[in-house]
Amino acid sequence: MKASFDSRKWHIWVSLVLALPILIVSVTAIFIAHNQSLGLRDVTVAANWLPGYRTERAAMTAVEPRAVLRTTAGTDYVGANGGLYRIVEGRLIMERVLAGVPVRALAEAPWGVVVAARNGIWVEQGGNWRRVLKGDGWNAALRADGAVAVVLKDDGIMVSADGQRWVADMPVMAAVAAAAMDAGAVEAITLNKLVMDLHTGKAFFGKAWEWIWIDLVGLAMTLLSLTGVYMWWRGERRKAEMARKLNIATGSAPAAASGPNALASRSHPA
Repeated sequence: MKASFDSRKWHIWVSLVLALPILIVSVTAIFIAHNQSLGLRDVTVAANWLPGYRTERAAMTAVEPRAVLRTTAGTDYVGANGGLYRIVEGRLIMERVLAGVPVRALAEAPWGVVVAARNGIWVEQGGNWRRVLKGDGWNAALRADGAVAVVLKDDGIMVSADGQRWVADMPVMAAVAAAAMDAGAVEAITLNKLVMDLHTGKAFFGKAWEWIWIDLVGLAMTLLSLTGVYMWWRGERRKAEMARKLNIATGSAPAAASGPNALASRSHPA
């Protein structure tokens, strides 16, 4: 017998199998695009049931150091991908307020410890932690005058002399803005960045409006996934209904029928 390749059937089944992954990717893409406005970085969830979070590799890299600080009082801090730790008697003790939040930089000022984390800028004063700025914190550094400068992804450079009041570092921000607007400056980008910007839509709409591209693509993929599964389900129902009507029209019993009734039907055709 000569084997035949039914491309339509392959297309239907492959699409059906991949519908769930495509749906997950498209929906999560929309959430990623609106991550800041939805405040997803402030929401903690229990996801240890997912296989990827239960692997031995994940357990081994649970503490991945990214910043260290020894204060004038002798307290050692370690900022990691999974939070902020204090070293007590040779062991890491988690600061619960930053549990699970990637920490990128640490700095000590005369008035307290400053932490630049994925969900904002945190300050420790008198043993109490509080978040003073929301956003994606990239860096924190002590200045010679005792102030601390921090860098936020979307807000730029902020400075505080007491940990209470934070203002934009206007001289530095102005210099950065002037460099960006320099007509003679041509930004050379890598092919990797170009590919990523095409993927996210930044190359078409800019960073501030790339969510338009992500929403359009995400909604389209969601619609295609849901309608594809619906069309398959409707087709299966139609085939089952046609088979039922054919059996009624011909008076034949279903192929799965067995027993005395099936024998009687074959002995006395309609």
